[in-house]
Amino acid sequence: MQVYIHQFADFLRFHMNSISVGLVATLLMIYGAKINNYFKKITRSVPFIGRFALFVVLCSAGYAFLSSQLVRFLKMFLRGQADLPLIGIIAGAFLVLAFLARSGKDV
Repeated sequence: MQVYIHQFADFLRFHMNSISVGLVATLLMIYGAKINNYFKKITRSVPFIGRFALFVVLCSAGYAFLSSQLVRFLKMFLRGQADLPLIGIIAGAFLVLAFLARSGKDV
C-alpha cells in the first residue's frame, strides 16, 4: 500500500504548479467579491476617476501579486510535506474550498 501512496504523492508533486494555482484561483474566486466590496467601501470618498484607477491597479497588480505570492508560498509548503500528509492536505484543501463555495452560494 505504501508504494501506491508514494506513487500518488509523486504524481501530485509533479503537478504541484497546477494544484497550487487551482487552490489559489478558487480561493480568489470565492473571496474576490468581498475584497472588491471592501475596497469599494474604503475608497468611497475618492472621486470616480481615482476610484476607477485604483480598482484597475487592484485588479491588475494587486491580484496578480497576491496570487503569485500565494502560489509560491503554497508550493514551498506542500513540497516540504511527506507523502501521506501531502495527499491529505491537498484533498482537504479542495474539500474545504468546495464547502466554502457552497456556503457562499458560489456553486
